[in-house]
Amino acid sequence: MLRSLVVARSLRPLPTACVRRGLRHAHTSPGASSVPDLNWDEFFRLRQQRRLWERLGALPCAMLGLCGGAAVFATLPVDPQQTFMGLDPLLLFGGCSLFSGALGFVIGPSVGRRWYRIISKDVAQALDKKEAEFFKHVKANRSDPSLSSASNPLPDFYGEKINSLQAYRRWLRKQREHERKGTFSLGAPKRK
Repeated sequence: MLRSLVVARSLRPLPTACVRRGLRHAHTSPGASSVPDLNWDEFFRLRQQRRLWERLGALPCAMLGLCGGAAVFATLPVDPQQTFMGLDPLLLFGGCSLFSGALGFVIGPSVGRRWYRIISKDVAQALDKKEAEFFKHVKANRSDPSLSSASNPLPDFYGEKINSLQAYRRWLRKQREHERKGTFSLGAPKRK
């Protein structure tokens, strides 16, 4: 009797408030994706936010690399009478410390991207999905690089400077103009 009561309770429909809020946990289909779909304006806004995280991640990594390099090279024994490849050891250790700071600055954007992915997992997945779609558009609409010359340079091949829909339309116009100038000067039809 107790078992039939438990089964009857588990088969009750969810309240309409739960269904409206999207709180269907056990009743959702296994193929349903929990990744929200972004529109293009949200995509460009989130892409700029991710780039900001990448840039801000470079600063602490550079400082960590510089301080770590300085700490390591400051503890090494220095003989002022000896030179290393004709350089003073203090000058060499200072240069190596600066190099470790520059290495931290180069590694920093990937650390910032990882921080962004940890903090906002759902948004990062949706951003990756939309970015793959965006790069398909870029690949399909970019001009042929063999049409470039000194007087007709190739504009933004990977679409890195596109940060809004207006910039995308501007990028499309530049690609068409590059293609038109390249085919006009060569006198050849458009290649595919």
